[in-house]
Amino acid sequence: MNTEIITKSKKATDQATLESEQRYKRLLASVTDYVYAVMVENGRAVATFHGPGCEAVTGYTSGEFESDQTLWYRMIREEDRPAVLEQTERILRGEEPPPLEHRIIDKNGTERWIRNTTVPRKDAQGRLVAYDGLVYDITDRKQAEERLTRAHAELKANEEVLKKTLEELQRANQQLKETQLELIQAARLESVGALAAGVAHEVKNPLQTILMGLDYLVPNFPAGNDNIAMVLSDMRDAVTRANTIIRGLLQLSAQTDFEVKAEDLNASIRRALRLVNAQVIASKANVVRKLDPHLPRARVDRGKIEQVFINLFINALQAMAPGGELTITTRGGRLGENLALSETASRPFHLGERLVVAQVQDTGTGIKPDNLPKIFDPFFTTKPVGVGTGLGLSVVKKIVDLHGGAIEIQNAAPGGVVVTLVLKAEPE
Repeated sequence: MNTEIITKSKKATDQATLESEQRYKRLLASVTDYVYAVMVENGRAVATFHGPGCEAVTGYTSGEFESDQTLWYRMIREEDRPAVLEQTERILRGEEPPPLEHRIIDKNGTERWIRNTTVPRKDAQGRLVAYDGLVYDITDRKQAEERLTRAHAELKANEEVLKKTLEELQRANQQLKETQLELIQAARLESVGALAAGVAHEVKNPLQTILMGLDYLVPNFPAGNDNIAMVLSDMRDAVTRANTIIRGLLQLSAQTDFEVKAEDLNASIRRALRLVNAQVIASKANVVRKLDPHLPRARVDRGKIEQVFINLFINALQAMAPGGELTITTRGGRLGENLALSETASRPFHLGERLVVAQVQDTGTGIKPDNLPKIFDPFFTTKPVGVGTGLGLSVVKKIVDLHGGAIEIQNAAPGGVVVTLVLKAEPE
């Protein structure tokens, strides 16, 4: 009687276990693509069994996996094998590693992504006797993630392109505004030049009349009065000097083509000094001339190079307090032989080339080091508002470049600024 009860109880237990295993398998099948089982003895895997769903994921049948026990490893993407081996080693040590996502190459050579979750099975003593692997095909999800990542990268790249385009447009807009202002200023300067030329013509005729009157008075005036003779002589000198300045203004304002000839640079400097004489007197400046009497003739456009010196002289006079000293020096020679220049000043020329150098030095406050690289930029000025437009040195640089020369502006050691102008000399 007891034996029959025990037998029936065992059968019921076995049936319940079987049904439980079947439910477990159905449950796994509903949440995974396929299941594999690994038998373990003494901490080592001794056999692997792949469920029937493996073919849908890997392309290989259960029989192919059973006949080739290393197939599961070879189909793993090479870069992912270390991570898979680490997961296997951890489960064999009795740990419960987290699920691992990695790539495999299926039977058709297609790369697929799987999610591999390991579940340990232990005996009553807590020893690992097997573990199950739950495999889920996540290829579609991974591909979607990759597409999303690429799309995000493309959006970021497009955003950078748009940002750079916007910056370029802003720079172009700023350059356009500066160009428009420069054109307006150029038109203004042209108008001023035309007015100056007209005024010069109007003043020149009365001066000629005064000179003719003096020529008539001097021989017809009664002799013996030295004071009157001295006054008439001073009047002639003043009118002659004014006539020379007017003639210089007319030459400077005349529209001419760029014409380079051999010119005496010392003479150009003297003419430029005469034209700025009023500014020299107003600033009470002391002008020191150190002009080389044996200076070689320079290859220049006379009118434009005098414009350069006028701009440099005016800048120097405006930079100094009343009573400052303006020093103009000229010298000539061959580069690298009897003439030494800085790297910047000598850059356009070759060793042994015959050159003419002019330096304009003032005793002003100098230029801040941060401003030196911007000194030739259009509209950049360190002068107070209303005193300068910032075009003077920009125009100077363009004229010097037209001559194939070099210009360098540096702070002088004792104070103030020294401008070095280097031009090609007339060949011997």
